[in-house]
Amino acid sequence: MAIGKLNLKVPRVRSGSGFRPALLPEKWKRFDKNMENLLLAMLTNGYSKSEIERSLKSLNIPYSEERLDELTSLIHDRFEVYKTSDLPNKMFAVFIDAYHAKMRDDKMKEIHIFTALGIDLEGNKSILGFWVNDGSESKGTWSDIFQDLINRGLKRVVLFVTDDFPGVKEIISKLYSLADHQLCWVHFTRNLRRHLSKAEYAEIKEDLYMAKNSKNEKDGEKHLEDLCNKIKVKHKDLAERIEDRKDNYLAFLKYPEGVRKHIYTTNAIESINAGLEYIRHELGGYFPSRNALETNYFIQIENLNDGWQRRPVPALKASTYELRQIYTMKYELEEWEND
Repeated sequence: MAIGKLNLKVPRVRSGSGFRPALLPEKWKRFDKNMENLLLAMLTNGYSKSEIERSLKSLNIPYSEERLDELTSLIHDRFEVYKTSDLPNKMFAVFIDAYHAKMRDDKMKEIHIFTALGIDLEGNKSILGFWVNDGSESKGTWSDIFQDLINRGLKRVVLFVTDDFPGVKEIISKLYSLADHQLCWVHFTRNLRRHLSKAEYAEIKEDLYMAKNSKNEKDGEKHLEDLCNKIKVKHKDLAERIEDRKDNYLAFLKYPEGVRKHIYTTNAIESINAGLEYIRHELGGYFPSRNALETNYFIQIENLNDGWQRRPVPALKASTYELRQIYTMKYELEEWEND
């Protein structure tokens, strides 16, 4: 969007349609839509109130501090409600990933933004929440995130998909003991490339391919064992780590073949992180404040969730019957046996 000297990048949802303020209630959609879209775009691009006022006045556009305060307050109120909103009791899969960035509050600091994407048993996607953490990941961070999901109502998850973050494996096994936990296969292979020489990686490349494309978990374990046997002489610690996590690397093989390509990696959520990367870049390479970060990301999330409504992932929708059977075997059958 270019207006005189004012250049704004208007957020777009993944479908490619233009930015639409889905979070605005009907009373806002009835009046001055162009002005509301302009103010939302300026807020999304990190403009402060004083910068918005100066920019609008330089373009001879009427500035209303009252209208801007109302809009900012509305976004903040909606965000506060979103943070504590009830979640569904059950989900098929929950993907969690971290985005690393810098933020200036009192001073410049490193932050991690954790995002949780849920897919229900009918294949519908929604962003369940995000959490901003100063510094690096820790077991305490993961405990807070999963406890928040539980407190908001998410009690039963068939499958978690994450990277191999410190402490996350142990937290999931304690708080969601019946859930499967898939560690991102893409990051697994990248990690192997970093630790092995080209010749060593070439030697195990076929084992990786065969494990990923195995018919079932048992066959996949055999190929991972072959891989570990080839690298353990020079990389004992790496081989032992893989052996300890082989169930997590191969969890996706328990599920229908048509579903596997959607759950073996965290790529589903990394595409959302790409939106954060775009916002960070437009704000000058870092987030100027926590408020700017939360406002930007919340608007993006509202538009993504709005765009995903009634648009389930086709392959998962087609497997709803099988996914419901898996859910019943994990949770409801155990209840029947205990009654």
